[in-house]
Amino acid sequence: MSAEDQRQTTRWRRLSELPAGAFAAWRKPDRAVSPVAIVATVDPDGAPHAAPFGSLRAVTPGLLRLITWRGHDTYKNLCRDDRVTVAMLAPPDLALTVRGRARVVREQMASDEQYAIVEIDVEEVKNDMGRAFSIETALTVSILERHQPWFDAALGEAEEMQ
Repeated sequence: MSAEDQRQTTRWRRLSELPAGAFAAWRKPDRAVSPVAIVATVDPDGAPHAAPFGSLRAVTPGLLRLITWRGHDTYKNLCRDDRVTVAMLAPPDLALTVRGRARVVREQMASDEQYAIVEIDVEEVKNDMGRAFSIETALTVSILERHQPWFDAALGEAEEMQ
């Protein structure tokens, strides 16, 4: 069976939690950078707001964790309205959106009091992968060398939470 035939037979539309490939992509070990997550929230005027994050992690297939600066619009929006959508693109065949509800679980991180940890309970995962294409590259970020110690400390704190 060709890779394309296999993709067609395993195609899904909506799930209540992350499928294995998406979970693995957002569950990087050893503080590695995950594929960029586009996090969409609702601004005070009801307009959508989207921002990229490299700190999103899958804790379980039903739970995501995000590190965010407390002054960021995304953080302020989630504190006011817990509705959130997260999008992922990852080679070769992951294009999905996650709809869920967010809550602040650590208002001030020990590693940097200007940052918070937010968890997102997954309510629905929608498959946005088209049948006629494949994903060749992922959106990724690289941590600048001078910020690597901060990133390692912040991700370490988030990964070690129970």
